[in-house]
Amino acid sequence: MVDAERLEARLLRLERLLELLDATRASGVDAYLRDEERRAATERRLQLAIQVCIDVGAQLVSELSARPPSDYADVFLSLAETGMIDRSLAERLGRAAGQRNLLVHAYLDIDDRQVFESLSRLEDLRAFAAVAQRRAAAG
Repeated sequence: MVDAERLEARLLRLERLLELLDATRASGVDAYLRDEERRAATERRLQLAIQVCIDVGAQLVSELSARPPSDYADVFLSLAETGMIDRSLAERLGRAAGQRNLLVHAYLDIDDRQVFESLSRLEDLRAFAAVAQRRAAAG
């Protein structure tokens, strides 16, 4: 049984984070690179957006009694094994989880251009959110 209230709260937070990240992407790479505060806010928002997906994924893994994941990236592969998401999306989300780890742990080595480039892959987070939303609606 899906904890719909908890899932919905997470997905609403994700939606707002993605809106803010879209606005940053729309402003362009030059504006992004010139503005240290924007870069810091973007890094944090991206980290949180990915973390929300990881948390939602872990919730679904638990509720589906799927194979326990070995790490954050494996959350999505476990869901792919259940058929909830396709393998390709799971692999892309796994790479996003790796980026989250870099943002959290390797913050001295962040490449600003790579962070901005990752904003072109927000649709993967949206695709996952849509799957989770459908699961919650199905009960």
